[in-house]
Amino acid sequence: MGSKQSFDPTPSNDELGQGSIEKPSGVSGFKLWLKKLSVETGGIQRVTDEDRAKNPSKVWNACTFWLSANMAVATLNTGMVGGSMGLAFWDCFAIIMVVNLLACLLPAWTATFGLTGLRMTTFSRYSFGYWGNLLVVVFSMISTTGWNAINSISGASVLYALSDGKLPQWAGVIIICTTVWIICVLGITWIHRLDAFLWIAPFIVWCVAAGTGAKHFSGDAIKTPTGANGAASALSFIAVIFSFAVSWINCAADYNVKMPSNTPRYKIFTATYIGIVVPTILVQTLGAALFTGTETNKAWKAAYLDAGVGGPLKMALLPAGGFGKFLLVLAGLSSIPNNIPNNYSFALHAQNFGPWALRVPRIAFVTFGFVAAIIVGCCAAAFFEDTLQTFLSIIGYWTIVHIVVVVEEHIIFRGAKWRNYDWDAWASWELLPFGWGAIGGFAFGFLGAALGMKTAWYTAPIAGLIGKKGGNIGHELTFAFSAIAFPVFRWAEKRWTGK
Repeated sequence: MGSKQSFDPTPSNDELGQGSIEKPSGVSGFKLWLKKLSVETGGIQRVTDEDRAKNPSKVWNACTFWLSANMAVATLNTGMVGGSMGLAFWDCFAIIMVVNLLACLLPAWTATFGLTGLRMTTFSRYSFGYWGNLLVVVFSMISTTGWNAINSISGASVLYALSDGKLPQWAGVIIICTTVWIICVLGITWIHRLDAFLWIAPFIVWCVAAGTGAKHFSGDAIKTPTGANGAASALSFIAVIFSFAVSWINCAADYNVKMPSNTPRYKIFTATYIGIVVPTILVQTLGAALFTGTETNKAWKAAYLDAGVGGPLKMALLPAGGFGKFLLVLAGLSSIPNNIPNNYSFALHAQNFGPWALRVPRIAFVTFGFVAAIIVGCCAAAFFEDTLQTFLSIIGYWTIVHIVVVVEEHIIFRGAKWRNYDWDAWASWELLPFGWGAIGGFAFGFLGAALGMKTAWYTAPIAGLIGKKGGNIGHELTFAFSAIAFPVFRWAEKRWTGK
């Protein structure tokens, strides 16, 4: 198993920013001031039972955090994608309902991993290996940056529509990303405090929009496509909805590391599942309904073509007058809690690059992610619809490989028993596997994706056989290829390396 004389970056409680402020010995005045303000100064170091006891999270935080993250205009935007693919409202509703009920089980399960005291990207070292986990790190950083951009653009489009084009979308992206950066700098304690309430305002917006815009919604605005072309559209929309739901897998555990370790896992699972699935289904369904308004009303269509999701939302809220304009502001700002998981977890992903990254303050990585999101967001705004569909699909492929490897390692090679993990080995490359098994599973998983994906810029050979434009079956092939390949490669790795 190797020597235990490896690098141990685990800091003291003072270094984590979680020690007692009554004993400030060796702590600078600035750091003490941060502690008093509950500003998080630690990183990905494993949170011990002693640390959790000082400032624990509550189970209901797992629900309100995800309520706020998913009660957002990006969720509304995702629901509109089905109509743009030619699907009828009831087709979209059925897909939204069924896929979310099943797919949201996955991030709810991985949310319970936070009880180990490790963030998800760090926990993945036990399955992907110390060095193989760099794949998780890189793809997690890419996905969080992409989501930052997409969510910001969705909110910016609403602010653009509200201002009649006077506030360009790039400016809206900067406003949203900057606010997110400030909250993420403060850290997890402040995030939970704010997210306990941030879901309420957008919930009111969607309720009012559903009422004032209902007369323009129509289940018959788009006819249900049939045959191979209908199947292709349905498969592609399924891929989008699935990708949206499972995108939280690589960070769901991050927000539960301060819960008492004796918290029942089923409580975290249930709270997280409700927090993700309820707003996602409701808001995506409203998005699908909003799109039907663009097919029955020329003014709605023109607004949609000009401002994206913000256009029909503005039209739906017009009957509310000045109050409707105020609600539009709240709708645009709903992208802030939607982006908090992305910017906050970006820094935690980055700290897994190695011992050198642990020495970089979390705030520095939060700032780097903030700058990257602004750059990508401002560029992607010009090609948003294609960017949304393509990005959601690709992120779904990577996320499938991630969860397949973690699940199979846990069940097949760890006997589904948490005691079979050495939690003190999280930072030791000598005690963890290299990751050859996961690298092999990852490669075969993306081979499956390359054969079955359907995006705006590429239709894979097998996907092209479905309908005239092709249908996305990349997720199914990614799952099959990675699920078969990983156990074989992992067994060989354990046999040859002993780890």
